Amino acid sequence: MSSRNMKLDEIKARAQAAFETTEQRKKDALVAWQALEDQASQTRLKTEKLRALRLARDAEEAAAKAAASRSEAATKRPRKAAAKSL
Repeated sequence: MSSRNMKLDEIKARAQAAFETTEQRKKDALVAWQALEDQASQTRLKTEKLRALRLARDAEEAAAKAAASRSEAATKRPRKAAAKSL
């Protein structure tokens, strides 16, 4: 339908409806974008937490391994030194 045959009120009503539709789409897009950002933030937090837990576990294992090697070295009998020839 051409705007030439429409009354001014009809043109304004169509423009207002188009504007409201556009604004609603913007709001919906903003809500969707915010949901994606929230999900990404939660994923980053979870990843950081898991990384910290893994690093703590690795440090604990390394400390246990070092302690075990120290106690193992302490329990070994010392070797007798070979007699030196004069």
